[in-house]
Amino acid sequence: MAWFEWPFILSSVLTQMAIGAFIVLGTVLLSGKLCFGQADRLHRTMPVLWLMLFGALLLRELNMMLSDTADGYRIGTEALLAITFFAAALLYWFVEKTLVGSERFRQLCLGLAALIGVGYLVNGLVVRSEQWLVASHFMATTFCGGTLLAHACLIRAKHKVDELNIVLPRIGALAALACLLTGLPQLGELSSQIEAGGAIMPFVSQVASLGLLLAAVGVWYMPIVTKSKPVMSVMTFALVLSGISSYFAGVGY
Repeated sequence: MAWFEWPFILSSVLTQMAIGAFIVLGTVLLSGKLCFGQADRLHRTMPVLWLMLFGALLLRELNMMLSDTADGYRIGTEALLAITFFAAALLYWFVEKTLVGSERFRQLCLGLAALIGVGYLVNGLVVRSEQWLVASHFMATTFCGGTLLAHACLIRAKHKVDELNIVLPRIGALAALACLLTGLPQLGELSSQIEAGGAIMPFVSQVASLGLLLAAVGVWYMPIVTKSKPVMSVMTFALVLSGISSYFAGVGY
């Protein structure tokens, strides 16, 4: 993609991170590890996800207007799944905040929204399966960036489950490692294209993306290394690095 397609790139990044984060948070909530007070504080952080998804939809519309083509107004499977997920997640959040129905009913709503989110991720990987570099960056944004965002929401909610401060960064590190291992061979191909007279920007963008991804995971991992509790300032810095990494990945396609 080109730099001028930034609305679509940013829309994809926001959607993937928000859906990945909700799946992680949904898993934590369904595990029953959070008490009522912690769960309530966590639900208060979720409007950030809704804002990201709403912003992604607006950016997608902006991109279609800028493209000025009839093809741009076709809703693909990925966009349809994202919209369906948004509706299901909002429905769950509403019934949970207003305590509509039984606890079992609210858990079913949460499970349904998370299941649609998983469907979005599976569809995204299948669509990108022919291009390993694109698939690896999709995985990095959803699994690594999404888990990082979920961890930041938990920190904001002042959760008391210390094991999450270890497990979640490790999940992110594994996702980043998988992205690195699948992305490095593709960098060799991009380098060969430069030698053959091809464009240099895809190579530079992908190198910057992988470097920023490793930097984000490194910042995220620092509390484990220093044996301290993670704080929002550290999580925010890691999120910024991860978001810029995902943007560069989109530019380099």
